[in-house]
Amino acid sequence: MEMEIGRYIGLAQKANGVIYGLDNIKSTKNEIYLLIVCDTASNNLYEEMCYISVNRKIPLHKMEYFTLDQILNTENCKAIGITNRHLAMQIKFILDKEN
Repeated sequence: MEMEIGRYIGLAQKANGVIYGLDNIKSTKNEIYLLIVCDTASNNLYEEMCYISVNRKIPLHKMEYFTLDQILNTENCKAIGITNRHLAMQIKFILDKEN
């Protein structure tokens, strides 16, 4: 599952369809179709992502088995927003299928 999600997030990155970090997610004017938060994120960050999810009516998924750092090959990335609607739908489908 990690490789499959990683592939779709990689495609979203190449299409400039990923917003990194809570501050950027909060301030963007772009439409966000999926929020993903890492299981290692602080409770405050998770609560703020939940607030954004509810208020903007954006699906939120909390990664439980692997971190965004592993998928994105970065350090200290705890939250992303996917702005490409088709890729967000595919990622959400994969994540929902596993739960």
